Amino acid sequence: MSATLLTDLPPLAAPAETAPADTSRAEMAPLDRALSQAPLGAYPLLEAAFGWQELRPSGWHRPAAATAIASTSSPAAAARLASLLSTLTWANVVRTERDGLRVEVSAGAYNRIVRALTGAWRSRTQLLAASPTLPESRQAALGLWRMAMLTGGVDAHAGQLTVRAGSPAAAQSLVTAAAILGMPAAADRPREGGHPVRVTGRAQVYQLLTEATGQR
Repeated sequence: MSATLLTDLPPLAAPAETAPADTSRAEMAPLDRALSQAPLGAYPLLEAAFGWQELRPSGWHRPAAATAIASTSSPAAAARLASLLSTLTWANVVRTERDGLRVEVSAGAYNRIVRALTGAWRSRTQLLAASPTLPESRQAALGLWRMAMLTGGVDAHAGQLTVRAGSPAAAQSLVTAAAILGMPAAADRPREGGHPVRVTGRAQVYQLLTEATGQR
């Protein structure tokens, strides 16, 4: 893996709601690209469900030919989520002036996709409770962290990597997933922009990035 994925990474990005769509996290392009292009893994729907939980639009939206599953300022997060959803249905990324990047599915498939994502998100407890020695548990844990790094920004330096989760449930899932991967992690006190979760240990940070991106 390129050293640029491990050193000199910028601080946490601003929350997606305030980051301009055309300039968001430009400094993170190498890591974002590697994460978005990683193999889909054994649990693409679980990874997609984490992204949906973090990025789904709020409020009511007028029905249209295509309906947004998520909105974000990150091209890599949008591309990854669309790729994961393609295991179920057609999904597309469009740029809008108001919402930035939107991941859309057809209106006819929307309810089915939401039910599938809801079920996948609920299944995380069972998957993460399985033995850490099972390959399935490890794949599920990596999927959660991969999407968290795309949706929550990354603050990484020697010996520590921090992401922001959007809810206490998401943060706790990341802590549990890190334990499955054999990495010490902790959820910090909530602050503006989310719930920080830290992985500590230089070897552990390197392991997480190499396994999540599929690069060595």
